[in-house]
Amino acid sequence: MYKQGDIITYRNVPYEYQEWTTWRGKQATGFHCNDETLLKPVNVTSFGTITETEMHERIDDYLDNVQHYKKLQELHDAGCAAYYAEKAKTPGSYTGD
Repeated sequence: MYKQGDIITYRNVPYEYQEWTTWRGKQATGFHCNDETLLKPVNVTSFGTITETEMHERIDDYLDNVQHYKKLQELHDAGCAAYYAEKAKTPGSYTGD
């Protein structure tokens, strides 16, 4: 069906078919996506799935729930800002992260 490195597109989002050998010496396959446009609203730079169906489901989720993911990112960023606002700002101070 696919071969290593094939680029497939689903809903205008490119992803790649990959093959590799596991640490136990078994052949494995999966799919990898690092589309910057798709992943812009989230703190994710890439993701992988084992099946193509799973890849389509993840792409569908990101595309169909953009506003949800933007809101989650805003909440995350606000939480980080509040956390660091409480910590000492002196050089070398441990902030707990």
